[in-house]
Amino acid sequence: MMALDPFDNLDTYPLKNFDSFIEKCKAQNVKEVNLTGSNTDPLLYKHQIKLIGDLRAEIPGVRVGLRTNGALILKEPSNWFLYDKASISVTTLNPELYIKTMGQGNPPNLERILNLRPGMPVKANVVICPEVLEGPNPDLLNTIRELRHLGFKKINIREPYGQPHIGDPLAKLGFIKTGTVLGMPLYGIGDTDVVYWDVHYVEVESVNLYANGVISETYPVTKGHDPVAGKVEDQTHFQKSGRVTDQWLSRQKKISLHVIQQS
Repeated sequence: MMALDPFDNLDTYPLKNFDSFIEKCKAQNVKEVNLTGSNTDPLLYKHQIKLIGDLRAEIPGVRVGLRTNGALILKEPSNWFLYDKASISVTTLNPELYIKTMGQGNPPNLERILNLRPGMPVKANVVICPEVLEGPNPDLLNTIRELRHLGFKKINIREPYGQPHIGDPLAKLGFIKTGTVLGMPLYGIGDTDVVYWDVHYVEVESVNLYANGVISETYPVTKGHDPVAGKVEDQTHFQKSGRVTDQWLSRQKKISLHVIQQS
């Protein structure tokens, strides 16, 4: 992924190899496309309307999702209405810790964002950093509590790319697993589903279109990426892989569209 950082396609239309990407999505019967980015935000992409229009024209019935840090939603709320679903990534809702973990800015105003479109499926992604796990009552628990108070019914706990592997913090804190989602541990906390998401073990596949035009058909994107060959290794590349099923063989089809990148 680091090798992709120099690519900037925020003003690129059409995206490189978009037609091939669509063909692979159709071959896998993909019905959900998510726009995301590793070092930028999809809401900065200048051709969202055209891109989403193309996706809906080429893949009938497709659901288009957004993966964002939420910073731009209230500045240009019309873009929020382009999508069928969304996830908003935060490290914490504590302003002081937010600056420590993000380097600048403030947590997004999630209450105002949710009120823009009541009923829109919106999930929270809590990106875990060492700072939010410190002490006997770590900030992560406060974040989960606040997100539940705001009305989030689905929360993912995710590890950031490029940092040492931390592992499932909820298991370490003594929470009891109540099930699994795509092979990942699920914790039912009240009426909220909280899932720890680990790319090394998650049982999901995706078609990925990267900023440099490379297309891959396997989910792991944080390790195993070969910048020379331009591919992402499959799960067998990882040691102690916990995968049990191949997601392409199941009825659940998911897709991540890694289309936007800026240096």
